[in-house]
Amino acid sequence: MRQPEHALVFVGSLNCAVPHFAAAHGCGITTLAIDERTGKLEPLAEVGGMDNPTYLAISPARKILYATSEVFGAPEGSIAAYSFDDATGAMTPLGERRPTRGSLTAYCSTDREGRHVFVANYAHETPEELPGRHVVSLPVRADGSLLEAAEEFAHRGAGPHADRQGVPHAHCIAVSPDNRFALVTDLGADTVSTYRIDADGSGLLPPFIEPLRVSPGSGPRHLVFHPQLARVYLVNELNNTLCRLDYDVANGALKVGQVIDALPADCAPSHAADIAVSRDGRWLYASFRGADCIGVYALGTDGDITGRRQLHTSGGKTPRSFALSPANRYLLVANQDSDRLVVWKLDGETGCIVEKADECDIGTPMCVKTHA
Repeated sequence: MRQPEHALVFVGSLNCAVPHFAAAHGCGITTLAIDERTGKLEPLAEVGGMDNPTYLAISPARKILYATSEVFGAPEGSIAAYSFDDATGAMTPLGERRPTRGSLTAYCSTDREGRHVFVANYAHETPEELPGRHVVSLPVRADGSLLEAAEEFAHRGAGPHADRQGVPHAHCIAVSPDNRFALVTDLGADTVSTYRIDADGSGLLPPFIEPLRVSPGSGPRHLVFHPQLARVYLVNELNNTLCRLDYDVANGALKVGQVIDALPADCAPSHAADIAVSRDGRWLYASFRGADCIGVYALGTDGDITGRRQLHTSGGKTPRSFALSPANRYLLVANQDSDRLVVWKLDGETGCIVEKADECDIGTPMCVKTHA
């Protein structure tokens, strides 16, 4: 039973073998509580029965968790809904699992009213794969369960890295603060597309402006909105750069305003993974697999990335995902290939990691999310 000063932590794990991942030691989805005073973790509950729940999203409007299933070789992934008990962390399946209309489902999110769930399908490196949809919208019933996909879209394009960019690879779908647009990164096509949100209808409408094209071979992976400014931050997996994107709130258009190398030139070969901005908008965080570190970057009052402040060990191998605690006092890192969730204390003034607060063994953690 969690206490009032505790927040919930959800971790999705790999439990079925996938060729491009080293191991699959997970059980499914694990719920923990984190004490916002000390950073200590308390395991609460586990739920299995789903193959590779590798990405999670929490509805902002209700106590519902959505989890995507990523299975190598299958033409479609799936997505499931779970209600959760705010006190015990116990999860209960809701309704039917729904197919995602594309393979290697990599990401899910909801609109800000919790009426639609959006999915990004990474897809196999296979031209003309069917059903081959990269972006999907699923309506949400009143109880939080999902209906079949209402809208689905396929991307086109490729990049210069034939082994990773032979076909489109949608990797993230992030909703704008005003709930009017959804930005979709495509690692394969080196683009960020602006979809329109149809809150009273099918969930998504196709883009009506040209996608943003980043430098060829960048491999855009994840992005995040600034909490106060019309700025978006993008982390590129293949060249380990960070972009500050200028965001037009009127039509969702994007423009590259700044590009920096996220890692020093002498750093170990790496692939960028996750990104987050502090609640006060002063600090940007990114994780890197290979160097196995967390980068801390300062943000100016205008949203510029003003410099790298710290590269700190992630506390394990392959930091695929991380999350800030709701009070922004701690940073929780899912170290995929060390079977370990690590909690790092943050300095409130500098934004930097100062010490390890706790750690917990979890098999092949792939995604971590927190909930106040």
